[in-house]
Amino acid sequence: MKRREFLQVVGAAVAPAVLAKPDLAGLAGAIPTDTEQQLIVTGVRAALDKSLYPPLLERAYPGHFTVVADGKGYGAENTWPGLDSGEMAGAYLLVGKHREVLDYFDFVQASQRSDGDVPFAIFSADKPVEARGMRYPEDVYTYKPVVRPGQPTYSNMSARKWIGYFTHWQIHVNPMSVLGPICFVLTGQEIFAATKSDTWLTEKLPALEAAGRYLLTRISPNGLMSGAGFYMESPPRNQWDGVTQCYGIRAFRQLAALNEILGRRDAVATWNRHADTLRAQFLKVFWQRDHFAEYVHPEHGLVDLHGLSDVNWAAIGLEVATKDQIQRLWPILMHEPMFWRGGMPTHLVTKPSTYEKWEFAEPLPFKYEGYVTNTNEVAAMGRTWYLEVLACLRMHEYRRLREAVLKVCQMGQKSGWLWYERYRGGEGNTVKPVGSYGYCEYAAILVRAVLGNPAVFPESKDFGSESKKAT
Repeated sequence: MKRREFLQVVGAAVAPAVLAKPDLAGLAGAIPTDTEQQLIVTGVRAALDKSLYPPLLERAYPGHFTVVADGKGYGAENTWPGLDSGEMAGAYLLVGKHREVLDYFDFVQASQRSDGDVPFAIFSADKPVEARGMRYPEDVYTYKPVVRPGQPTYSNMSARKWIGYFTHWQIHVNPMSVLGPICFVLTGQEIFAATKSDTWLTEKLPALEAAGRYLLTRISPNGLMSGAGFYMESPPRNQWDGVTQCYGIRAFRQLAALNEILGRRDAVATWNRHADTLRAQFLKVFWQRDHFAEYVHPEHGLVDLHGLSDVNWAAIGLEVATKDQIQRLWPILMHEPMFWRGGMPTHLVTKPSTYEKWEFAEPLPFKYEGYVTNTNEVAAMGRTWYLEVLACLRMHEYRRLREAVLKVCQMGQKSGWLWYERYRGGEGNTVKPVGSYGYCEYAAILVRAVLGNPAVFPESKDFGSESKKAT
């Protein structure tokens, strides 16, 4: 695509999913080369063909997929209704796999407890399952898939026993304990945005609101939502994570928006009020003159020890920070190189070697290598990059967004067009790949960033027939 063609496509493109009116001035002077455009096209194609399509096996039940490309990593039949699967579900929706995501959502809904909570992991219970924090057999349930046109003939349609994992193996700190219900709400909103089905929304809204009501029970007397880390466990953020607050606010806002679609005005006001209340407390507690702190510890108070953190991207990208706060914070974020240490977006914190002993995992009754010093998730992760993507979209920072996409593609190219789970900071300005090879998170965020925002990525026109192919 030449310079003139690029400008013509950008000018005519549909607005990005997150922005109502894209201000394309953010792309001024950043016309990509043919090589850059081809790299993005190749990267997105690889993300689909090598990472996202292969694990969508649908054998355990219609709509089932694993979170590692080999179809085995983290369990061949396991489901992860928290962030991993939710990120992938959004990518599948973008390429037209609506039926598959509807089936996946039905399965997750069946795991919901009577109190509205949704697990962060689901395992087969055909045989007894025991793990620290798991309640067997109390949380065992039976699921029989609903028949839908287009389901594979080889999908297991029988009634099977499954068990949800609700309480983390660090049972006292209990990180990620609101991950499931928040992602359940956000995925429900994405499904409606893709299908525009009022019938589906009317059927599912009670379950979505039940998840929201459970989240209300997790708000502590200090006015913050407990959860000890929205998407991280090593080390956990004991006890009130800033990212948790931002995502909780987003979930309440989405519940208000979904109710508004169905004309339920009282519910709209109620959920907006809950969002406003949590937002006000977050801003009061976490704002530190020119940036947001990381989390609140029950004994050590407000923690702001590790440089800038992902909370800053979340506060902007999830529309929590005020305009005045953004004016102070955004230039600082734009001039901080350590979020892209080693050329890989986006690192959790900018000073990863500053953790205190009291921040690490609690003593455990089983071997957990380096539990006193484990910083497994103090690294670059797709989930953190997603928050930066949202922040760049909100701020019309399209050149940085395109540059980040190029860096993610370059890293995938180095490793055979598959990505690792994390990229930990090494000596100097380097990173070391760690975790599962072929993990699908970076691939899912890459697809969401590019195909979800065609005004910024006119390369997405090369995938115009993808939805027909997927269907």
